[in-house]
Amino acid sequence: MFWLLFRCGIIKLYLLSMNCDLIRDRIKRERRALGYTQEYLAGSLGISANSYREIENGTTVLINPRLEEIASILKIPLESLLFGVMSGEEYLRKIEQLEIEYNEKLLSLKTSYKILLAEKEGEINILKANLKTKESIIGVLKERHPDY
Repeated sequence: MFWLLFRCGIIKLYLLSMNCDLIRDRIKRERRALGYTQEYLAGSLGISANSYREIENGTTVLINPRLEEIASILKIPLESLLFGVMSGEEYLRKIEQLEIEYNEKLLSLKTSYKILLAEKEGEINILKANLKTKESIIGVLKERHPDY
């Protein structure tokens, strides 16, 4: 029992000495990544929007029982908020998000390439037609002026 109390005391001291700004930044980043508003999180925590804003702004002590609740609502482990470590699920979610963004960008580039290619093919066809016209004009001029 003493060991547990001692261990909990050390953990609490460690948590109190942590850089709470980093934790608040992680909370904001995760909330925004999920598309949640401050009002949504406040409602999920059963607190007012102002109280939640104070958590994110740093006017409320952050290391409290609510931190675990916040992590749960954001669907990330508490360790991710405290230490900035991503879980396997978070890595997979991030990879899936990056894959979607990559595929969207790739599709956009392919579409732009096809449009540009079609424009260039059109320009080439115009130039070929101009070349044929010039060749026929040169042919007519050679017939009329064989000395040149």
